[in-house]
Amino acid sequence: MKVFDFDNTIYKGESTFDFALYVVKRKKSLIRYLPAFLWLLFTYKVARMDAKTYQKKLDKYAKQFLTNKDFILECVQGFWEENIDRLYPHMLKMIHEADVIITTCPDFLINEIRDIIPTDHILSTQTDLEKGRILFLNFHENKVKAYHKYYANQKIENFYTDSQNDKPLMAISKNVFLVKNGVVKRFSK
Repeated sequence: MKVFDFDNTIYKGESTFDFALYVVKRKKSLIRYLPAFLWLLFTYKVARMDAKTYQKKLDKYAKQFLTNKDFILECVQGFWEENIDRLYPHMLKMIHEADVIITTCPDFLINEIRDIIPTDHILSTQTDLEKGRILFLNFHENKVKAYHKYYANQKIENFYTDSQNDKPLMAISKNVFLVKNGVVKRFSK
């Protein structure tokens, strides 16, 4: 089985960050939360926080961003209309029906493009748009927890990621490949 990270692996960039900017452009009053969100993104990229702490801090801002479900879902559709070309076609071709995508990207964002992704096996951050909450942040060690919950007996033959943040998944994978700017290179563990 192959397992793929999403951001900077299949999608060129950080989809959640790009989506937050998209939302702020449409609802200017949210700009006041952008500096804190940028700081959280930085700490995420350098893995300076455990998943539980990160979720707690992120949930505070999620309540501000996710207060209007209809607006968010409208933004999701518009976001993908503008950003679908940021999916790496050659990476999508590598994904088969039995493969898994495991991502920090929120469910409401990645679910919009499920018909383009060649697998239904997608583990993402779980949200409740009715309450504006993050239920499960699929980040760092939580990615391994999610993987084991759904695929406990299946070994990861090949894992594709852009980041050392995925060390917990790297540790349980036979082969690891780093993806930088769409270029795939074998990584020695």
